[in-house]
Amino acid sequence: MQAPIGFEIDQWDYLDRGVLRRSRSSHVCLTCEHFGHSENTQHHTVLACSLHRGLIPNGEHLTKKCRTWMVRREHQLGWSPEG
Repeated sequence: MQAPIGFEIDQWDYLDRGVLRRSRSSHVCLTCEHFGHSENTQHHTVLACSLHRGLIPNGEHLTKKCRTWMVRREHQLGWSPEG
């Protein structure tokens, strides 16, 4: 499970149109190093990109990515790199 982003996302806007592009592979926002989630002041889950400092519209994290998509570190290092 992805840890919360930890930034003040209540001040973030949704990503501009054109930042995210359709992907037909597993390289989507959900599998990106910069993807995260948190909750807003109304306790609704929001999806966000920490690199672009913007919110991701619901559902687009499963089908889209940006040009700066980066493999998640645990896939490179393993789930317990300290071990």
